[in-house]
Amino acid sequence: MTPVRYVVYRYSHHSPHSGYSRLAEYGEKLLSAEMIPVAKPVPKWLFRDRIYWRLAKGTPGYTREAIAAELAVGLRLLREKDTIFHFLYGETTYHYCGSLNHHRGNRILATFHLPPAGIQRSWMIEKPLQQLSAVVCVGTSQQDYLGKIVGHERVFFAPLGIDLDYYTPLQSFSERDPDLCLVVGDNYRDFATLRGVIELVSYLRPQTHFVAVLPQRCYALVGEHPNLTMKSKIPEAELLALYRSASLMVLPLTDATANNAVLEAMACGLPMVVTDVGSTRDYVSEDCSSLTPVGAARKMAECVIDLLASPDTLETMSKAALTQAAKFAWPVVMNKVQMIYSVIQ
Repeated sequence: MTPVRYVVYRYSHHSPHSGYSRLAEYGEKLLSAEMIPVAKPVPKWLFRDRIYWRLAKGTPGYTREAIAAELAVGLRLLREKDTIFHFLYGETTYHYCGSLNHHRGNRILATFHLPPAGIQRSWMIEKPLQQLSAVVCVGTSQQDYLGKIVGHERVFFAPLGIDLDYYTPLQSFSERDPDLCLVVGDNYRDFATLRGVIELVSYLRPQTHFVAVLPQRCYALVGEHPNLTMKSKIPEAELLALYRSASLMVLPLTDATANNAVLEAMACGLPMVVTDVGSTRDYVSEDCSSLTPVGAARKMAECVIDLLASPDTLETMSKAALTQAAKFAWPVVMNKVQMIYSVIQ
């Protein structure tokens, strides 16, 4: 079996049972892989700010932590052979190691998470991308853009996964609050549309209540409303309880690739009304969700009202959500990732 090394960064807002870094945890179990963490920054006495700024030029998200991790990876590339090095967050943790790709038979690949417009802003130089053996996309909307840079034959789609042992539904859909709608997250969220949805639904169906779990910095973007409760930095168990107790997820988006909240909701059997944009359809199906156009607050509000008025439809969608979520169980995703490892040169 080819040795695999994961260059791992974990975002603090991801819950312990969620996030793309979990791929490395399953890689440890299934492939006997090893993790190289992106954690401690390279000290300023080694690289002063002026040098760091030059090193990060062209990639605004490249941090001192990433430099330290790449130095560690570089040393491994020089002494190991026939090994796969997988950068889990290409946008922020990969930059220079590509110059050592293929040295001693080693191969380097990186996963990218941002939509094309986001990648374009975070990667202003193309050479490091072109040096990779493969680029992994978590959304098919990324493939054409990245394929034009590195070659379509080196671009692969492998979705984000979900822990189906932790994210589970209640036994009966009837145990859910028939008036509760849940909103989760802030990345690429359309807060202007969300505000309109809350106002319209609350006016036409006053008993509806919304709970939004998002960073405090986003509170002002949503605005206060009597039918809205906003929460921030809640325990993972509380978020799980909300997924299980709500009757509907409401998710207005401006763009999309992979989305933890979508997978977590589906795994808990929570139907959703979500914006049909980017790679949304890579993850949700029309059986478990109602898809609406970008910025269509009235259409989204109408879907919310119609679905809340039809508990039988919601229950059917809930069962479909569980079926859909099973397609993204981590062992299933790992099989796809292993296939990529087997074909890259």
